[in-house]
Amino acid sequence: MSNIVTIGSVTTAVVSYKGQRVCTTQQLAKLYDTDDVRIQQNHARNSERFEEGKHFIKATGEDLKNLRLSLSGLQISSKTRSLILWTERGAARHAKMLETDKAWDVFEQLEDSYFTAATVRGPVVDGGKRSTTQDRLPLYHFAIDTVIKHRLMFSKVYTLINLYAGSLSFQQMTKEQSAQVADFCDRFALGQDTRNDWQRINDNKTRLHGESPQLDMVQKLLLS
Repeated sequence: MSNIVTIGSVTTAVVSYKGQRVCTTQQLAKLYDTDDVRIQQNHARNSERFEEGKHFIKATGEDLKNLRLSLSGLQISSKTRSLILWTERGAARHAKMLETDKAWDVFEQLEDSYFTAATVRGPVVDGGKRSTTQDRLPLYHFAIDTVIKHRLMFSKVYTLINLYAGSLSFQQMTKEQSAQVADFCDRFALGQDTRNDWQRINDNKTRLHGESPQLDMVQKLLLS
């Protein structure tokens, strides 16, 4: 397990096997709001639709022993002789077979925040210097994507970005600020923004523009 993600109301570990992100049957059942048996039945009844190596990986022997040790939080039984690990394509097949809005909604989140590794940015060089257009390029991309996805006005998205940075305009951001905002944009796009993120926005709003409404009101104002 390399890290933890929260999808909907479920917090789960990210499972990696031989460099590939996968899910156990137990995880999929919990995420899709069904039970293990339903996942197993769908697999058994539609075995011709699941290709080993593409939709699932079967861990056995020494590989399974190592997994049991590294995935202790998932409580793999010592009686288990083989373990099915579902790939992104396999998770998609199960979402289709379950045919529920819940499953499809969860799978979209799995695509974004589970199977896709977050961007890892290197250290910021000359972080105190004024940012360049190239430094701020991820912010412009985020603004466009957010306007399209959430049908917001550009002015609201720009306000959100500037408040997180603590600047009055994109051009005033330092290199360090633009990098921090880019990380926030990644979390926001994945639905993983935190209360600390919004507290920072609230604090910067107070500092830049005076008395600010309560934290929840700031979030509602910007995203309503």
